Amino acid sequence: MFTKENIEQYFSAFKNEQIFLMVLGAVALIIALVFFIKLKTQWFKGFALPLAVFAIINLGAGFSNYKKTDILKVRNTYNYDLHPELLRTKELPRIIEMNQNFTVLIYINISILFAAAFIFFYFKKKEGNEYYMGVASSLFLVTVLSVAIYSVIKTKSKDYEKGIIEYTKDIIIK
Repeated sequence: MFTKENIEQYFSAFKNEQIFLMVLGAVALIIALVFFIKLKTQWFKGFALPLAVFAIINLGAGFSNYKKTDILKVRNTYNYDLHPELLRTKELPRIIEMNQNFTVLIYINISILFAAAFIFFYFKKKEGNEYYMGVASSLFLVTVLSVAIYSVIKTKSKDYEKGIIEYTKDIIIK
């Protein structure tokens, strides 16, 4: 049975995931700066670039989603009792679109994963291409992390989506 507690638990978990993304982004940015400034080999400079991009994306997306979470939680717990049709007409399309976006992001990251592996093994054969091997290694690492994070978020939002569908299945919208 889908309840208000399910809505609150979903948004609390989503908020915690966004905090995790921001912390992960901050740690990745610090590591990228250390690799680029202190460890001046070509491999570490190459490793730092995709890691810094990953960090900036996660910091920005995590902060943006973190700010919206409380508003969405309050709105949807309110709508649960007083306007359940809004769960179906507003929240359900938002969740479906979010799940589709995560699916696209997962597939993009998987293709980047294969490209990173190809780049790594291509430049491994050649002498003096440590920069590109560092870039490929970093790309591989951040795409594996991204696929794992997006998969967890998508799984939880799929359960939330099913709950909304189950709760609002008998509502007739004119």
